[in-house]
Amino acid sequence: MRTHLEMRPGRTAAGQALVEFALVAPVLLLIIGATVDMGRGLLLYSLLSGASGETARQGALVYYSGSNTLPPDCTALATPCSLQPLINSAHLLDPLGVQVVYQDSAAISAAPSYGTYTANADPTQPGTIALAGGTNPNTVYVFIYEIDSAAGNPNPRWSCPTCAAANGAHVRTSGHQRVVVDLKLKWQPVLARLLGLPATITFDSQSVQRMEF
Repeated sequence: MRTHLEMRPGRTAAGQALVEFALVAPVLLLIIGATVDMGRGLLLYSLLSGASGETARQGALVYYSGSNTLPPDCTALATPCSLQPLINSAHLLDPLGVQVVYQDSAAISAAPSYGTYTANADPTQPGTIALAGGTNPNTVYVFIYEIDSAAGNPNPRWSCPTCAAANGAHVRTSGHQRVVVDLKLKWQPVLARLLGLPATITFDSQSVQRMEF
């Protein structure tokens, strides 16, 4: 006796749809993830640009000539004084899970240890900065320096509290020089992390302001 197995049309269609979904779903999820990452990257870059511009704007004020990490002297301002340390502007990216790193330099003429500065052929223009090896992803590295083209002065001039008083007494000196803020963000997209890829993208935003003192 032969037995004939009959396939129900409903089960066949459901099984076919499940197989098709299993084939399409990974591609669809990758597209969605890439789109979300792209939007997040654009938001990060926009915030980075705003942070560098705001930091440079504040750095050009006389109140911020003494330190990048301490609140400015408010004796000439109406009380109460609510001004915050200069580098606080870089913390605009904190809500997106990004860390901020800032260090003073070991010498007036040297960038912080996490970067290398290459001077511009024109001493009145900002140079270029490259991040050192071993820097962490999803971290903003802050570079703040002064272009001081006056004869005999360090150019560029970095913050160095441990240097001689003649050069290190203030972060920025008077004379209507220019303050340069360069923020660099090493960003690792979420999709890259999920896939176990070490790929990172470096965002760079530089702003220049002429000091008002």
